[in-house]
Amino acid sequence: MTNKTDLILVGGFLGAGKTSLLWEVAKRLNEKGRKVGLITNDQASELVDTSFLETNNDIVEEVSGSCFCCNFGGFANAIAHLQEANNSDIILAEPVGSCTDLSATIMQPLKEKYKEQVNLKQLTALADPTRLKAVLKDHSNPGDYIIYKQFEEADIILINKVELLSEEELADLVEKTKKEFNNGNVLTASVKTGEGLDEWFDYIINSEKEVGRRIVEVDYDTYADGEALFGWLNGTYAIEKEESFETLATAFLANLGERFDSLNLNVGHVKFLLQGKEEGLVGNIVGKKETATLRKLDNTSDKVFLTVNARVEVHPDKLVEIVKEEVERVFNVVGYKEETLNALIPGRPNPTFRYREIVKL
Repeated sequence: MTNKTDLILVGGFLGAGKTSLLWEVAKRLNEKGRKVGLITNDQASELVDTSFLETNNDIVEEVSGSCFCCNFGGFANAIAHLQEANNSDIILAEPVGSCTDLSATIMQPLKEKYKEQVNLKQLTALADPTRLKAVLKDHSNPGDYIIYKQFEEADIILINKVELLSEEELADLVEKTKKEFNNGNVLTASVKTGEGLDEWFDYIINSEKEVGRRIVEVDYDTYADGEALFGWLNGTYAIEKEESFETLATAFLANLGERFDSLNLNVGHVKFLLQGKEEGLVGNIVGKKETATLRKLDNTSDKVFLTVNARVEVHPDKLVEIVKEEVERVFNVVGYKEETLNALIPGRPNPTFRYREIVKL
């Protein structure tokens, strides 16, 4: 008999900081003695997110090949495996960044079919403040339409990266967000500094408010167009010599940022993990090159490898060309071997379930 498990879903668009949020919260929960399980999600396998989250020594399940909503069975199996194999008493799950309509396709089915297995918590949409400001002004673009719908259906909107805003700017953004989405549950945090994370977690764990209380109308043609804007690339490389990793990672990050900027490409999220026996680094770009960040990891690996995930508004063939050229330019000095490389345009969303009415618990 499996134990009833707290289940928290954190949605939000590419680059909002979902994986970093899960990593930091899981770390804090581990320190308090909780048994944490995590579920990642992507259109293809070989995720930086999965490898990064595993550096916390957490058990991570990966649902790849489609979003949670289009593979509800796979998501449910991941939950069951974490309960049975890891005895997780709390599960944090991160859906694909370009996915919306989660209330109708995930929250309602969970409430109806899995109420004896999980304590489902309120759906959080994590917001990058720059993208949030943009969609508050205009969401006519199909990509921005997805972001808008993510906020519209959320039980909680959590504005991340507050360190980028003044107190006045943040207060103004919070009020505009509450008004636009008729939602008083707008919280603020910074994964980078840790500000607001405990408050968000305590709120979501202890709140007695209804979960999945909003179902919104979603135009699936516009939704599909929005997903198809971005080319997706996942690649893995074996690195032959572990030398000057920080120098190599810094150069790789800068080169990718400059290439995408020079072509005026809209970057949803580019991330890579360079992991070795002596050190590890995670690089991120969530827009223009000035958004690039590089983070050192405490954990090491028994193998030396590079994993690259890129979500950029360009045809996948061009994305492959750019990444291949920059990998060669930077890593040829230490030697490398391409092990996997997948590039695609996401297909039209086809959810397993789509509820029209709120399920009452």
